[in-house]
Amino acid sequence: MIGNKLYNINKELTISQRKEIAQHCSKSSDKRLAILKSYIQSKPASLNDLNQFLFDSVQSNWPNSLQKEKELKLRRLSSFFVDQIESVLLSTFVDKNSSIKFILLAQALEKSGNLSLINHYYDKAYEYSLIEEDYYYQMIGLKGKIRMSYASQNEKDLSKALKLNEDLLKVLRHANNDKVTEYYYNISNIYLEKNSLISTRREELTKEILEQIELMDYPLNKVSLYVSLAKLNFDNELLHFYFSKAKETLYSVEKHNHDFYDLDRKIRFLELRLEFFAGTNIESLLAMSEDTIEHFKGFSIINNNMLFYRILFCLLNNELEIAEKLLEENLVFFRGEGKILKNFLQAVLMEKQDKLKEALRILQEIMYSTNYFIAIFSRLLYIKVQLKRNKENMIRPVVQSTQRFLQQNSGNELGKDAHQFVLKVLRSKTFGNKTKISHSSTTLTVFHEYLLNL
Repeated sequence: MIGNKLYNINKELTISQRKEIAQHCSKSSDKRLAILKSYIQSKPASLNDLNQFLFDSVQSNWPNSLQKEKELKLRRLSSFFVDQIESVLLSTFVDKNSSIKFILLAQALEKSGNLSLINHYYDKAYEYSLIEEDYYYQMIGLKGKIRMSYASQNEKDLSKALKLNEDLLKVLRHANNDKVTEYYYNISNIYLEKNSLISTRREELTKEILEQIELMDYPLNKVSLYVSLAKLNFDNELLHFYFSKAKETLYSVEKHNHDFYDLDRKIRFLELRLEFFAGTNIESLLAMSEDTIEHFKGFSIINNNMLFYRILFCLLNNELEIAEKLLEENLVFFRGEGKILKNFLQAVLMEKQDKLKEALRILQEIMYSTNYFIAIFSRLLYIKVQLKRNKENMIRPVVQSTQRFLQQNSGNELGKDAHQFVLKVLRSKTFGNKTKISHSSTTLTVFHEYLLNL
């Protein structure tokens, strides 16, 4: 099977990019571009369909070629299509990011020796990188401007280079602080998802982060570090304290730039997710998710994880029509790897509508996913659905494999006790044990409570 890269990259094209490629193909006599136009417009639904399309295209355009030549043409055709699509994707990206465009122009001309023109492009690159708030491109723009000042050997330009070098130092310091906060943000993410990997380092990391907060002069770096502390303390009372410190520092910032909105979104989502696993009631979760979705509507930065929880909470609150509408209106956010989130939501919807066979069909496709939370949620929901159908014989092997799955992922602390408790109850019902199991010491999420509602 070939064309996997082509199949995936084609799915990323927007309507306007498809039109641009089709228009480019129409202007050429190259038969490969005529095939590409046909491919772009036909949009094969699967990788198998793409392979069939490529095979048919080679057969019809080069019927007299030997079989080995046809196989080679098929692979080259796929690679050629990828190259064409990548060119359009890059062109679109560069057009939307002026600082990159001018940096590339400056670097492309550096060997020409036209210092005035090169310096002009580095000036424009730096100017736009300030507007775009991109420290990486500010750094490249400043370094380029400094090199051009050296090259002129003019005293005035050397004096200018000295000032630019001071600006560069500020950018480098800011970039370094960003990298430090990114390091702790990443390691706290790992702690949140796989606690066992670094559980022995929590105290050490907490101390390091608190020291870094004192060293930071940019408030948003402090905010990011407070968020990292909140994640490292997701299972104790310090969670709310550090979220409170993060929000207090964030909302004291007057300039609301890209970094501000990025952190605001992260805090809102993380707080919602952790409140969910902390057993917060459905009314509060609905209010939090709705507020966040509404807050970011105008910024085009809603992510599929936030939408996933919003739609899930609507389903769990039996607001099925609202959930179905939200899912339909936001399918664009559930493409690619996000498709599994959409499938899970559809399975919950099917169960809620008593379309049990359809729910099972979807769950069987996703319950062995590499996404841990979708996998465990899907397995437990599968058992619930089969119990509703009185198909105990279908449940036993899934109960056993799910128990092994939880043991293998014992380092995933989020929701672990709730998963194990629900599995224990469902297993008890499967094997006909009528002994009531108390969950007084186990925190259940609204989803786990739904699973137990048979």
